[in-house]
Amino acid sequence: MTKPLIRAVTREEVREHVASFALLHGVRPEEFDADFMDWWFFQNPTHEGLLAGAFDGDRLVGYVGFAAQHFLVQGRRVSAAILSSAFTHPDYRGKGLFQRLIRFLVEAAGTRGHEAVFGWPNETALRIYLGRLGFSAMFPVDRSARPVSWGPLGARFGPQGVFAAECAGAAFDRMLPLRLGRYRYEIGPPGEHEWQGFMARVLAASDCMLERPHAYVRWRLARPRRDYIEVLLRDEAGVLRAWASARLPIPGEPPRLHIGDSLVDPRSRGALRALFAACVMEARHCGLEQVYTIARSARLGSSLAALGFLSRRSTTPIVAIATSNADLSLYQGWEYRDADMDMF
Repeated sequence: MTKPLIRAVTREEVREHVASFALLHGVRPEEFDADFMDWWFFQNPTHEGLLAGAFDGDRLVGYVGFAAQHFLVQGRRVSAAILSSAFTHPDYRGKGLFQRLIRFLVEAAGTRGHEAVFGWPNETALRIYLGRLGFSAMFPVDRSARPVSWGPLGARFGPQGVFAAECAGAAFDRMLPLRLGRYRYEIGPPGEHEWQGFMARVLAASDCMLERPHAYVRWRLARPRRDYIEVLLRDEAGVLRAWASARLPIPGEPPRLHIGDSLVDPRSRGALRALFAACVMEARHCGLEQVYTIARSARLGSSLAALGFLSRRSTTPIVAIATSNADLSLYQGWEYRDADMDMF
């Protein structure tokens, strides 16, 4: 077995090697989502993504890639690379191919001017990232959910269980109510000019946050085979005070509204509660059983707990490595959202 060559994969080659990509994913060629790869790596408005493949001759035996994203870190604009989609052929595992692929991407990211490389590995890959590849564990995230429909939680115990769950849920909702208050909501999208003003207020109050230009958000919510909604929260004067993007479930997923991104104008009191009240109303309208999101900061986590969200800690942290002499501790203040690494 020869040592595979690692190189960049062109947009055209994704279609040429669909059968190999499908094999690496363990699916049939017709089931492989080539549209997602084309969207994520080649259609990003930054035009700075990279897809790298490991080739044994003409045979694709592994791949990994990154999408470029821009941050404002304490007022400074920096570029980073977000790792995505690492797969190797079973015959080539345990031979260092995964490490070679990641090192190739880290080096390429540095050459392209990206200050750091981030990822959210599974438990198996985490040991390799932290041990052999020199990544650092940055921070964990919490998965949080609030039931919208309580009856299904007791369905396994029959009609009496459903009744008991509904009674408990009614009491829970009375103790921790979600209300719009003086706000009103609508389903987006927002206009470009309005979005720019809203994001300027949000970014000014954050030490570390991913930039979300209008074009980026429009691209991000155009992922193939996904259905998204945008919730716009307005005050009495019609000014945009909070926003959330949420994904509807795909077949086989739990019946929940997955909020992958949510932003609140820091000067708007009570807007977070009203925003999630609107999300709960939309989830109920769609016949879904819960609202689900991911919280990074302790501040947001405690706010969600006060809004009746039940949380559990992720089993693995976000990991990162600097490509230069960047101070990764500055990213500890990252107001991480689920959409920041394409997890929703």
